[in-house]
Amino acid sequence: MGSDSSGMSGWAGYMLGQMAAESEQSRNLFVAKTQHRMAQNGYEVRIQNLVAKGQEFLDHIKWQEGIMKERKDQIAALEADLVQARSDLERQQSLTNQWKDFGDKSEANYDELKAWADKAEASLKQYRALYGPLPDAPKSSS
Repeated sequence: MGSDSSGMSGWAGYMLGQMAAESEQSRNLFVAKTQHRMAQNGYEVRIQNLVAKGQEFLDHIKWQEGIMKERKDQIAALEADLVQARSDLERQQSLTNQWKDFGDKSEANYDELKAWADKAEASLKQYRALYGPLPDAPKSSS
């Protein structure tokens, strides 16, 4: 029986060795899976951070687009005001030129009328010098 017990203990030793080896493999596999999960979690966290930054960037771009739209609307309004101001200025310049022409013509007419009046006054003085005062004009009945 001695050899039987030696065979049994060998077999038991073999089985214990196998179990220990399997246990070591199982532990190593568990550690590898855990490390893999942690690495994946690290990547997931990085990916989530990148996605969050990307969304933040897109929100910032949308905000800037809103500001750009406001600026474009303000520029369009200012351009419309400028067109109106130019139109008003052209109209005022036209009126100013009309008044200037009117003033120039009025001045020319005044000068012509004054020359005629001076000539008439000179003729009247000459008449008075030659013939005396003018006779009274007959009164008209109206």
